[in-house]
Amino acid sequence: MEIGTYPSIFNDVVGPVMRGPSSSHCAASVRIGKLARDLMGGDIQEVLVEFDPAGSLATTHQSHGSDMGLFGGLLGWEADDERLIEYANAIKEAGIKVNIEINELEVKHENTYKLSLKNNKESHELVAISTGGGMVEIVEINGIEVSMIGDYFETLVFCNEENGGEIRDYLNEKFNADELNIRKRDNDTIIEVKAQTFIEPDILQDLRKHFTITTIKELNPVLPILSRKRTEIPFRTCEEMLAYNEN
Repeated sequence: MEIGTYPSIFNDVVGPVMRGPSSSHCAASVRIGKLARDLMGGDIQEVLVEFDPAGSLATTHQSHGSDMGLFGGLLGWEADDERLIEYANAIKEAGIKVNIEINELEVKHENTYKLSLKNNKESHELVAISTGGGMVEIVEINGIEVSMIGDYFETLVFCNEENGGEIRDYLNEKFNADELNIRKRDNDTIIEVKAQTFIEPDILQDLRKHFTITTIKELNPVLPILSRKRTEIPFRTCEEMLAYNEN
């Protein structure tokens, strides 16, 4: 069986270093908050958080630590930060207005977060899910389907539909990326670049000279170990492991 990305012991198996009460609620929401913060370039003034009434978060977001983790992530904190217990006061002191609403959402996962983020210059929407054990996935940005679990340095190039392919080809020539994906919805396009580092500033500068770019966002990894597409491992199955140990 061919595997695209191999599971990581430190990402997928060993749980995150965190305070309680729940890795799937508190630690996951910290990571979602940090990715949302990066999407806004660290400048957040208003956040609308929506949970579906049929999901698990509608009745547990406060008691299980989802609010605490999410607010901490929006502030740029880690899951083991001692300040997390003071999340409610800290978010107010930072001048971030947060509203939490229970609304019917078209979601496929019970642990779904929908965030609408604003500042004086821009606004973005983000939909994320907690998949268990502190793992998360960003599944939608501004209505465009994406897939990010926080295991790469992610550069998001927002552009129009017409030059998406040309931008991807340009970046593929200039930059060593693990993945280059075109994500589309109507006339809006996101070029999603997964890599071991962010794209060099001079390449981004040239990109803006050659193409019409709406904006470029950089999302830092939130998992302890980066993934790699071209990874060699000593064994993939129990049989291969036994044979490896015999040698």
